[in-house]
Amino acid sequence: MSSVRVDVQWSPVAADQFLTWGSDLQLYQVQDVTSTEIVQLPRLRLGPKTAASLLSTNNDLQYIKCVAWCPGLESDPTNQLLAVGQANGKVALTTFSKVPDSLGIKGREFVPKHSRPVNSLAWSGQEPQLLSAGLDKVRTDHSVIVCDVTRINQPPAYAFDQRNSSTGDVIKPVVEFGLAETAHSVAFSLHASRTLITGMNNKHIKLFDLREGKLCATANTKAVYGICTDIHNEHRLASFVENQVSIWDLRSIERPVLYLDATKPITKLAWCPSRVGLLASLCRDSSSVRIYDILHYTHGGEDQEPAVITRSINTDSSTYISAFSWHPTHENRIITASYTGKLVDYNVHERITLNWSATSALMWTHGKKTLHQIDCQDPVYSHFDDISTAIMTRAQKKYGLHVDNLATNGDVTDDMSLRNLWTWLDAARSLVLAGNFKLPGGMPYKYQGVWSLMAIGNLSSDVITRPWIGLEGQKTHFAKVFRCEERSRALELCSWGFENETVLNSFLSQLEAAGNHTRAAAVAVFNQRLKQAILILQRGASNKKLPALNSTAMALSGFTEERKGLWRETCVHLRSHLTDPYLRAMFAFLTDDADSYEPVLGETEVAIQDRVAFACTYLSDVRLMEYLERLNAQLTEEGNLDGILLTGLCSEGIELLQRYVDLTGDVQTVALVTIHTLQQAITKDSRLYHWVHSYRNLLDSLCLWNERAQLDVIMNDNKHAERPPQHIYITCNFCKKGISAYIQAPGRPRNPYARFGTGSANKSKMQACPNCRKPLPRCSLCLVHMGTPSGWGSSVHKNSCGEEGVDGGTPTSDTAVRKRKLSNFTSWFTWCQTCRHGGHAHHLLEWFNCGEDAEIFPVSWVWPPPSPLPCSPACLVLASSPGGAPGIFLARLGRVTFVPPFDR
Repeated sequence: MSSVRVDVQWSPVAADQFLTWGSDLQLYQVQDVTSTEIVQLPRLRLGPKTAASLLSTNNDLQYIKCVAWCPGLESDPTNQLLAVGQANGKVALTTFSKVPDSLGIKGREFVPKHSRPVNSLAWSGQEPQLLSAGLDKVRTDHSVIVCDVTRINQPPAYAFDQRNSSTGDVIKPVVEFGLAETAHSVAFSLHASRTLITGMNNKHIKLFDLREGKLCATANTKAVYGICTDIHNEHRLASFVENQVSIWDLRSIERPVLYLDATKPITKLAWCPSRVGLLASLCRDSSSVRIYDILHYTHGGEDQEPAVITRSINTDSSTYISAFSWHPTHENRIITASYTGKLVDYNVHERITLNWSATSALMWTHGKKTLHQIDCQDPVYSHFDDISTAIMTRAQKKYGLHVDNLATNGDVTDDMSLRNLWTWLDAARSLVLAGNFKLPGGMPYKYQGVWSLMAIGNLSSDVITRPWIGLEGQKTHFAKVFRCEERSRALELCSWGFENETVLNSFLSQLEAAGNHTRAAAVAVFNQRLKQAILILQRGASNKKLPALNSTAMALSGFTEERKGLWRETCVHLRSHLTDPYLRAMFAFLTDDADSYEPVLGETEVAIQDRVAFACTYLSDVRLMEYLERLNAQLTEEGNLDGILLTGLCSEGIELLQRYVDLTGDVQTVALVTIHTLQQAITKDSRLYHWVHSYRNLLDSLCLWNERAQLDVIMNDNKHAERPPQHIYITCNFCKKGISAYIQAPGRPRNPYARFGTGSANKSKMQACPNCRKPLPRCSLCLVHMGTPSGWGSSVHKNSCGEEGVDGGTPTSDTAVRKRKLSNFTSWFTWCQTCRHGGHAHHLLEWFNCGEDAEIFPVSWVWPPPSPLPCSPACLVLASSPGGAPGIFLARLGRVTFVPPFDR
């Protein structure tokens, strides 16, 4: 078997049987086995879970060229007919059963006039008794024959060679085609009745209609080998030549609709019967099967590129594959045979259509009918630190929605950098709202950071010697510090603005209350409070049950400024053994000889605000700027939000936020920072708008609509400086143009009705449309044309009780004078949206006699109004006069009364 090419084919009727052939025919049956089960001969292991047992062998036939399994005449698989094409031109019908079949078909043969190889065999799927064979060229004979295997025929009258003799009945062809031509491949159409497709003479694909016995269509091509029709598409077939596959559409057979290239000459081609658009090909001397997943192509398209996904499956990389066969019913199952006779049962894994919802539910396809899903409750998610689940969890905890105290937003997270960020934002916003924190030069504070603050101008610091406090009985020692206005402002931003003893003690008390005794002690030492630091460590040892802090306090009490003393030498050698970063920084400060303070500034576990404040206190101007620039670049590159202290929310801060998003994907935090602090800059930087827009869409996709609504409320509240555009206009009934004097529209900076003198008290009435001069509607009660100009020309006096006085009166000592529009509420347009009844507001109020029962509500509660509006006490819309800014209200009146329509 190793010296002959082995071919394989699944049974079309038995799902657990397949056929192999080379020098003989062998029928196998597949059994399920476990992956650990030992499979011994005569059984063969096909795959991890399958094995095969040999059922029968048929070695009656010689020189087998091709085999075709009849799609279904017998219910018993062993009686299923096999058509065997031989090298001498005979086509023999046989089975694996030792019992003669009921129809007597077994043993019949087709014998051609001239000996020549059989190139291809094909059974008809619609009429299983029809068999077609394609033979080599003979000048005086046909190369395509179609036989009815059930028809009883007499032996032919012509004589034939002894090699072609037959002991059984001889089959006479029903139809013959291709005189003096070569048939390279034949295939019946799976959808059209009695339609045969053949590849002829290395240059044609021909379609024959067996009902009429004539040629239907012809295509000029060299791809005449391996013709196979697609069971899922009645118009599609495939063929190949050399290393190119051609896909054909029978509706336009003139040329292929698709070409697929291979690296080597192709030997076999087959459509998958259980999957749409899946085509497999096998190349010569290849250890893999090529799979083409044809997604779509445009019929008759000229320039459109079809979508095809190509991949290879390696069933056995140790040897070359000689043949393969798709399973007729099992999804994506394929069996391959090698030249050595090794068989492999393989399932082609489907392309996974993966979908990941915004709620972290992961779903993918597993075959045609199965979907698998896992969500964030699955244990597998515990192994991932995914930002999408963190965003959803934070949003559900109202992250970013705490407005009064921004630091509260950081408490709902487990990230210390986010907590520090929101703490800084809360402090910075307090400075912005208070307005008493002025930058050098008197500029107001607008979320600047330490680096942006230092870069405003050239530093010019003074050197101050500050005495140590708490070294009683010793010689007075001094520490050299630097001071200037910029440094003072920077220390305040770092919460180190200790201009007096009370502020420092308050800060240290807060640190102790939070349990940060080592940090409090280090800050006290950095501010020359040595004895206070010792007391803090002692209290920390007592409260936190840490005896080691007592030892640290004891070591600290021996501080001396002697450069060569034993205390300093011991602290230098043992400092690295301390586990707390603040204790290491504290002793590094006390034992520093060169005043470089690099060990202190290099403690990355120390809070950024403490390192920056320390640098602003002890570094010279040049070294301070170098350190801040280096630290700023480092934190920005790392996307560390602690760098906001340096950059602030200026352009450098936005770059830091962008870097943070690029590294973490946390669009939630940057969007919330933008909404709370950079609302006015959204229109100036597209990145800010993109963050906010993306996060709002994300909340919608997470179905967190309440959180989205609360976020929109915060956004609108932060837009108080922006005047919303006008969206309601009063128009003339005749010319449909606006009659309101105030029109806030782009491109119209000038008041178009200034010529009417709407701001003058002398012209108290505008009774016609300023565009078409048609009269305005009349009040239904007083019959006066409606319209009163608006302006700031009069004053209203308000007494101490809050009551308005008469226009033009003399104000008294307890009267406040304020400006108001000429057109007061009583002159506003008032009408029903449905029936158009209306008039002056005060006339209608009197008409309805509502008195104290009238209630006025802003239209934003009810706009847009329901359509149609009922003519009821709640349907009156009150708008301003033509000369005033439009204002829409809804009046709920005491009782229902119909008003006559406007007099036009």
